[in-house]
Amino acid sequence: MDKNQLLDYLAEHGYALMQPEAVVEPEEVLENLPRQNDARLLKGFPVVLFNALKKKDRLTWESRDWDPFKRFNGKEATRWLHLVALSFLLFRLFGLEKHYQEKVLKLFRKCKVGKTVLSRLEGPFLKSEQVLVGDVRLSTERLKNSFRRYVTLVSDEKQASQKKHELELELLLSELFTPRQKDLLRKKTDAKVFTKTEREYFYRVVKKRLRALASDELHQMAKSLLLKLIFDTSALAIFVYWVFVRGQI
Repeated sequence: MDKNQLLDYLAEHGYALMQPEAVVEPEEVLENLPRQNDARLLKGFPVVLFNALKKKDRLTWESRDWDPFKRFNGKEATRWLHLVALSFLLFRLFGLEKHYQEKVLKLFRKCKVGKTVLSRLEGPFLKSEQVLVGDVRLSTERLKNSFRRYVTLVSDEKQASQKKHELELELLLSELFTPRQKDLLRKKTDAKVFTKTEREYFYRVVKKRLRALASDELHQMAKSLLLKLIFDTSALAIFVYWVFVRGQI
């Protein structure tokens, strides 16, 4: 994989510099990054690693017999180790879930010098100083900004969107169901067991409303009525404007 191909594939795994033409395994992208001399590419390693850990239950790197010093040459393995250690520091700094941090810790513990490398990087990282990743100099300040842009801000936006969606759904449900009925809907959605009284009430009352809501004919009627209301409201607004603002019919 050459540099141009690597630029294409980075976006697929969370570091969206360009759009990829095909999909490859995240480990393949990550294994090619330590072979690059471009600091901009190396900054993408923690982003891609985080997205790989999110998408896959277990990376091939996590297997007991996988050894970076067998997979890479000496210089590449050193870069890999530094990039994994910096990824851990970023995960910890931005408060990512503990299990992600623990997975990264296990990765650089595959190397006997892993603990030493982490200790050497931690001070400059906290002070936002430059560090050497093998023989490539990286700005930890830019590394943090890049990670914030591609990981934490995206996650915050998704959480905000999810909360907005949940609030809108709650408001819609409140228009159609009583608090008791909403509780039963949640219980049914979560596959929790009903009491005998709850089960009888759900099938006698709530199920009838759900059946009505699922009717295509009722959906079409609702849409038609809403369009008519919008038209009537617009017509009324125009009438009020001409009468009270322009002083004429």
